[in-house]
Amino acid sequence: MAVMENKAVSTETEKAEQQPHTGGQSQKEGSFRLSQRLTITFLILLLVCTFVFAALVVTCLYTKRRLRDDLEHRLAKGAEQLDEMLIGGSLREMDYYYCNDDIATLASAFAGRIIVLDDNYRVAVDTYHKLDGRILLDSDIYKVMTGKLDKYAEYSDQYVHYVSPVTSGDNNISGVAVIVAATDSIDTLLRYQRKLSYVILVLIGLFTVILAFLIARLSVCDIMKLRKHVENMKDGFLSHIDIKGGFRETCILTNDINKVFAQAQVLEESRQEFVSNVSHELKTPITSMKVLSESLLMQENVPADMYREFMKDIVSEIDRESQIITDLLTLVKTEKDSGNLNFERTDINELMDVILKRLNPLARKRNIDISYESFRDVEADIDKVKFTLAISNLIENGIKYNIEGGSIRVSLNADYNNLYIKVADTGVGIPDDCVDHIFERFYRVDKARSRDTGGTGLGLSISKNIITLHRGTINVYSEPGKGTTFTVRVPMNREKDGE
Repeated sequence: MAVMENKAVSTETEKAEQQPHTGGQSQKEGSFRLSQRLTITFLILLLVCTFVFAALVVTCLYTKRRLRDDLEHRLAKGAEQLDEMLIGGSLREMDYYYCNDDIATLASAFAGRIIVLDDNYRVAVDTYHKLDGRILLDSDIYKVMTGKLDKYAEYSDQYVHYVSPVTSGDNNISGVAVIVAATDSIDTLLRYQRKLSYVILVLIGLFTVILAFLIARLSVCDIMKLRKHVENMKDGFLSHIDIKGGFRETCILTNDINKVFAQAQVLEESRQEFVSNVSHELKTPITSMKVLSESLLMQENVPADMYREFMKDIVSEIDRESQIITDLLTLVKTEKDSGNLNFERTDINELMDVILKRLNPLARKRNIDISYESFRDVEADIDKVKFTLAISNLIENGIKYNIEGGSIRVSLNADYNNLYIKVADTGVGIPDDCVDHIFERFYRVDKARSRDTGGTGLGLSISKNIITLHRGTINVYSEPGKGTTFTVRVPMNREKDGE
């Protein structure tokens, strides 16, 4: 079975697949991804900030509670002293002016005020002498007076009101003492502690910013190295990029760039090989024509039969040259995107009949029988001209490289989404080591046989490109000495295929 393309593409593709492995080693060198490092750093900073903030809050609350407990303890001691000063009979029966100085001294110790109420809620003692003789009654004083509360402390902005019972000699409640103490020292200490907390939080914020800046510089450092390598490649200094260490993302990006670079090298080598093959293929017919022409010129009195034979060979070489150029132009057109296809709804059964009707005379010349079987009516969105060329190349290939008196079986089938065309011949077959290369341009299994049959080595490459433009696939199965089978699958509807 004849076929095409340069062998270089396969070998170069294998090189491209092997080359990125070096980049894979660099990928493993990055122990952490950039995102992982940033996430871990962020979590650590978040935990540290949360811990410090919680510690500061707890410390402030603990200090506040401890200072208040200490103050309430001193107030309780003061209330005991006050109770000792007032111990005796009923507050209404006793004259307490003799102890006013002691009570005033006690009040000054708390930088506040002391008010003593008798059991009728009348003010018996007021160190400020503003409420003497007045009646004071609220729910808290009532609860302490009735024994429902042992004591009570209420904090305001700058003072604390401490309410405790005054007992008589028989331990009965004979009145209530209200001690108003200043909380300036507590507020001053708490304000200082809050300022210190703010300073610590600001320092942690600065540390976070500095750490983030260092991480950013570290990541940008790898990127800048990679950018410098890419700029060198752009300027023509083509070489494999190797950046050790750093973030895993940088290693992955480096690996991807190396892959692209390897593929670009393969494409460049493939292009050069293709140009070389085209030059060779075009030069061969010209060389043959030159040799034939020079043979005629070097001889005198050339017989007409020989002259006619040489001219016939020259015309054959011209036709071959023309066929190569035509196939090259067709190949270029089929290698463009599918936007150049003229899709139209086509009856595939009718199209196959037309193709086989045109190729049957060629098959009869070699006594080759072509059988066709259609399993159902099939319609599809295709470019009729290009699709006809692709299928014709497959069938014509089976005719050219079949044995004398062989056969070709062509079948058409479809499912809900795709149509299937199978072309099976009884030809010479394709060796196993050549099957993967038959769709390459200018590749021939048997170069001498291909030239004898007029093949250019581009037919199957053209078919492959056309089927690919239709979003389809073409597969081949071959067994040397028994024949080759091509199977084509093409979507029937452009819309379902995302066109």
